[in-house]
Amino acid sequence: MNIFLYLINNVLSQAVFIIGLVCLIGLLIQKKPFHKIVSSVIKTMIGFMLIDTGGKSLGMSLLPLQPMFIKIFNLNVNVESMDQAMSGLGEIGMEMSLIFALGFALNILIAKFTKYKFVHLSAHVSFFFSGLIAALLKYNTSLSTTWIIIIGSILLGIYMTMTCAYVYPFMKNIKGGENFTLAHSSSVGLLIGALSGKLFGKNSKDIEEIKLPKSLGFFREMTIALSIVMTSLFLVLSLAAGPSWVMQNISEGKDIITFSLLNGLTFGMWITVIITGVRMLLGEIVPAFHGISTKLIPNAIPGLDVPLLFPNYPTSVIVGFLSSLLAGFLGVFILGLLKYPIPVFPALIPTFFTGAATAIFGNSTGGRRGAIIASFINGLILIFGQALLLPMVGSYASIMKILAETDYAFYGPLLGYLLRIIGI
Repeated sequence: MNIFLYLINNVLSQAVFIIGLVCLIGLLIQKKPFHKIVSSVIKTMIGFMLIDTGGKSLGMSLLPLQPMFIKIFNLNVNVESMDQAMSGLGEIGMEMSLIFALGFALNILIAKFTKYKFVHLSAHVSFFFSGLIAALLKYNTSLSTTWIIIIGSILLGIYMTMTCAYVYPFMKNIKGGENFTLAHSSSVGLLIGALSGKLFGKNSKDIEEIKLPKSLGFFREMTIALSIVMTSLFLVLSLAAGPSWVMQNISEGKDIITFSLLNGLTFGMWITVIITGVRMLLGEIVPAFHGISTKLIPNAIPGLDVPLLFPNYPTSVIVGFLSSLLAGFLGVFILGLLKYPIPVFPALIPTFFTGAATAIFGNSTGGRRGAIIASFINGLILIFGQALLLPMVGSYASIMKILAETDYAFYGPLLGYLLRIIGI
């Protein structure tokens, strides 16, 4: 058991190894020459690491905004660091690890023997979702550890398969979304976003086709556009929070102009890292996966992470983040009026990634109006869902305050209330 847990926690929980293994198996099935296999596997893993590291660092670069928002709006909220949040894994670590491994195995079996041919390859997504399932089962039932693992693995395997399945039909509308589906915990937001775009976005023009004068043509480049937007956001919030307060508490003594420029450029740098990784990964993993889809799991479709879409949708990324963020603060205001007893705050990392993704899907079916409405709805789900979820997950609440993306905020409370109603 100790060796099994070691492999799960130190090998299978590292998404880069799963991606590399998938690439290796696909190339071996196709009987590619040795030098091609070595080259492709390494490029695939490096490409994934560029995306993963860029995505995590991009999210972390937003964290200095949180205390500024709290200061500006005078909120009584304690935002924990990532290190503090990760300590919440202690009480459910074993259950979480086994649910993750067995759930992934079930996803593979479903893809092999049913019509749902989706292989969920975003291991970091399923790993943290396995923690949510473990926490809900542990803190809302009297089930034994064995039954928590069995039921949790079934729930995770179904989640990994079905979320890929209901997102896939909408990928045909997404530029650069050919030959794969999305395996991400914004899936219900993507679904709602695409449907709301259809409902509210009739005759609305594509948000990526906004006409700009030649003098502002540089906004067409994603790196430059996001660097400028984020620099401006940091500067405006620094002014609103108070330059002296920011220098004393946030910027480590840097003046707010220098602080804002450095953070804006850092954001642009990590976007560039993600774009580079996207090109490397897609250039290798899709051809390699062809071997799996022809021999091992016929017609299999890989589920990949959302940053793969970002290079083709720079405007949607910006608009989606800001629209979801605005909705989040509206949600905080409403909860305050209702005197909701649990303080919540928009988690900036989920707000950025899920807001961007839902805007892309809203735009794909409803243009500009669809993008704005989709990401706004996403922001409301994030904040109200977080408020309902936190009392249900015990020690895992500290992680959910930082990483609760749309699926956590939507499915988590539903599962929690269902468990309480059933009364296991």
